Formats: sequence, structure tokens, C-alpha cells
Amino acid sequence: MPVAIGIDIGGTSVKLGAVDAQGRLLARGRFSVPREAGFGEFAAAAVAAVETLLRSGPAADAIGIGVPGYPLPDTGMLVGQCPAVPALMHGSLSQVLGGRFGLPVAIGNDGVCATHGEMRFGVARDLRRFALMTLGTGIGGAIVIDRRVVDGPAGLPPEFGCMSLDPAREDIATPVPGMVENLASASALVARYAALRPGFEAGGAEHVFDRAKAGEAEARQAVEEVARWLAQSIGIMANMLNIEAAILGGGMSLAGPMLAERVAAHVPRFTLVRPGRSPRVLLAELGNDAGVIGAAALALDAAA
Repeated sequence: MPVAIGIDIGGTSVKLGAVDAQGRLLARGRFSVPREAGFGEFAAAAVAAVETLLRSGPAADAIGIGVPGYPLPDTGMLVGQCPAVPALMHGSLSQVLGGRFGLPVAIGNDGVCATHGEMRFGVARDLRRFALMTLGTGIGGAIVIDRRVVDGPAGLPPEFGCMSLDPAREDIATPVPGMVENLASASALVARYAALRPGFEAGGAEHVFDRAKAGEAEARQAVEEVARWLAQSIGIMANMLNIEAAILGGGMSLAGPMLAERVAAHVPRFTLVRPGRSPRVLLAELGNDAGVIGAAALALDAAA
């Protein structure tokens, strides 16, 4: 049975694991480097972590890398910016790891990796046409048509977070006016809650959800507004692409059914493509391991 190493690169740490073709995590690892580290230091730490994983776990057939940016599939070099891990802008980690270990390496945006993971091992196993939205500090994701992730020019994924939902909004400086990332991300939820309860420290999106579940009016209002914005963005995709489902992933999905239920309640208002049958709103299933399993799934799919 083939095994792939999945590497999930985040802004504060990097998680990795050996994943088999059934989605089982056979071994785990983690490392971190200072944010100001250069590419050489980052790559050396990644090589050392993979070496450690291979010594303690099974032999691997491929490596997958998920990054918080937009890598070119052929070279592994990132385009645009990568503020979470600036070192990645100055070299190709996929080329370094491929050269060191002699294995095929696939690299992709973290939202694309999450989509591959859910298709192979999660809630999208039986779906053919859907969108997955990763909801965290920002909003990313991917579109799948006939079980294939749809790439744009140069193999880059869509910018879900830049969908303009309220172009009259000029209170937030953004590249696109009224973009959904500034209306419905985790940071947007916290900001909206803070506006509804001035002087009250929200802590994080999970705390807003906890207070909403406990019945606090301001928290429930903030969640409801975010759910409506997400439903509007899903409606746009459904009306254009006739998707059968929208999957909510990323950190906000860990809040559980509450978010999906509230989004689903608003989706019919924005969806006309199939009267009487709006796309389902589902929660991603892979949880905290989504990044590692998704990166491994990317590698397994590329090798298939």
C-alpha cells in the first residue's frame, strides 16, 4: 500500500506525517523555525524533520507539501506573497526535498490540499461537483468539477476570499471592496463581535462560537451575519457552477454544526440554479489533521 509524507506549513509551525492510502496517519512530526529565518534554514529544518519521520515510520513513496501561498506546480516557486512564511518566497522546497530523498514531490496551496484530502478520505468521497472553503484568518479553497480540482492559469487556485459581496463597503482597506474575507473569516467574526460588544475581549473565533452556543445575543448576531455572508458567496458559486455541495473547512469548521446549520438556513435565499434544491452545506471531516492528510492526498493523487 502506498504511503506519502504530508507536510502542512503554517505560520507558527510545520506539521508532517506519514499517511497511507486509507488515510491513516502512521507517524507524526513537527518543527518550527523563527519567522525571520531564511530559506536555507527553513529547508534544512524540513529535511531534518523528514529524515526523522522516515527513520521512525514507514518508507514513503511520495511527498506532498501544503503551503499558505500560491506555488507553481512545475517549479514549486511561490508567486505573489507569502506573509505567513516569508522564507518560502526565496527557494523551492519541493525541489530541495525531491533532490534529497529521490521521491516525487507535489506542492499546492493549503486549501487545494484540504480539498484533495476531503475527496480521498473525508466528506467529499462521493461528491463530484462541489466547492470547499477554508475558513480561518483568511478564506481560501478550491472548486471541484467531475472529481477534478479546477486550476486557473499556471495551475493556481481561485481567490475565494476576494469575492465582492458588498462593494459599497469602504471602511476596510482591501484590494477588492467588500470582499468576503473581510466579512466572514475568523478575524471578521471576532471584529464584528467586538463592534457589537465594545470593550469586551472576544479572544478568538472559537470563543465567539462558544458564547453564541450559550445563547449570548451579541455572539449569536455576529455568527448569523457571518453565516449570511458565507451563504451569499456559496450562492454565487452555486448559480454559476451548479455545485451539489459547499464544504466548510479550516479552523472555523471546528466550531461544529452550528456554523453549517446557520449557513444552510440562508443559502436558499441566494440560490436559483435548482429551484427547491439548494446545494448542501457540509462540514469538513478531517479536523486538525486536515493539513497533513490533505498534503499527503495531493501527493497520492499526483502519483496515481
